[in-house]
Amino acid sequence: MTTLTEALTEDRLASVLAIARDQLATLQVADLAELVGYSPFHFSRMFRAHVGLGPGAYLSALRIDAAKRMLLEGSDPVIDVATAVGFESLSSFSRRFRSTVGVAPGQLRRLADRISDRPPTPFALLRPHPWGVRVHLDLPRELDRREDASVWVGWYPHPAPIGLPHSGALVSGVPHTDLPLCEGAPYLLGFAVPAHADPWDQLAPDAPLVALHPVPLIAAGEVTLHFSTEAARGGVPLLTALPSLCRS
Repeated sequence: MTTLTEALTEDRLASVLAIARDQLATLQVADLAELVGYSPFHFSRMFRAHVGLGPGAYLSALRIDAAKRMLLEGSDPVIDVATAVGFESLSSFSRRFRSTVGVAPGQLRRLADRISDRPPTPFALLRPHPWGVRVHLDLPRELDRREDASVWVGWYPHPAPIGLPHSGALVSGVPHTDLPLCEGAPYLLGFAVPAHADPWDQLAPDAPLVALHPVPLIAAGEVTLHFSTEAARGGVPLLTALPSLCRS
């Protein structure tokens, strides 16, 4: 018997993701399902089994990511950016953008200006919990530890960096960090930025250095996050403007 995850092969999934990225302003879930010859219902089940979230949420993530890049690259009005990425309502776009990125569309450019002068320093936004995990940070060798890369480690409700993390910390120059568990957000994700990275690499990196623990964490223990650019390739873009979490 063919399982759901076997039915949607890696090659077919890769072609669907590529088309979604190229034509995101006009595509709907039904269009993607038609490309691989499945009903929207069955396609959505298979897509979620592979990617970790539904195709509708994935398309929305791509649209918000494209909007971030347009806002940072140019000076087009926010309404023009919203229309270009497929939103018909400015209010709907603004709500979705703020809830997933952490700042309103018009504030993103100001945030880029702010962090160009003053990059974020280590901070913690942690919720209390009686149990915790020690998170070992496995960074690539090419990332010179002497530069004290900034590493965000946070808890998310889904295995994808969509929406603001419920809890987490920004650390630098340490091999591990201790985090309390987070009720309702059991997925541990990480994002590393080299020292002296420019605002673009902090807010909309082309090849983000990320890590995702493969299973939800609900008990105390020790885990290792393995950071790589491969983990992000073809997957869900990093939407949160992490510097927006720092209030200092």
